[in-house]
Amino acid sequence: MTQMLKKKASELDHDFRYEISEKVGAKSLLKCIQCGVCSSGCTVTEYVDLQPHRVVASCLLGLKEEVLTSNAIWTCSLCHRCTERCPKNVDYSFILALLRNMAVKEGKIPKEYSTTVVTLYHNGFVVPYTGGLKDNIDRRRNRMGLPQIVPPKLEEIQFIIEETGLGGLAKEEEDEK
Repeated sequence: MTQMLKKKASELDHDFRYEISEKVGAKSLLKCIQCGVCSSGCTVTEYVDLQPHRVVASCLLGLKEEVLTSNAIWTCSLCHRCTERCPKNVDYSFILALLRNMAVKEGKIPKEYSTTVVTLYHNGFVVPYTGGLKDNIDRRRNRMGLPQIVPPKLEEIQFIIEETGLGGLAKEEEDEK
């Protein structure tokens, strides 16, 4: 059951909807008619705190904090089913990517995602490919006749992470140590 949220008008971010609409242009959430078709086809709807049409409604209402701290923007698998089904051609997947970027800029990224980015930044792999784990993987691949794993170009990965604005996560972790 959906929990009631009471907010004063002064607590709403009245520019939030326009900030998003300006960035997404013709894919605007302002076209949303709240029919719920996006949510009915969502593959992760039972795992999120806000269904897709409710994320859009929250954006329209100016509930910026609730949207950017919602697990819905991180749990989405970006299968694009919502976008494909929308009768008004609202590109929810694109809007969600934008919301993720906004959340990161405001430091509202879940720990499990930031940890993954930091690991990728330092190792080039999501799961560190070092030590005993590397030896075990190499031995198994060799037994199966698979080629050796070619290490990624760490400078390129770090460049991409820096350019997307996620580079600060790795630096923050280093500062904490």
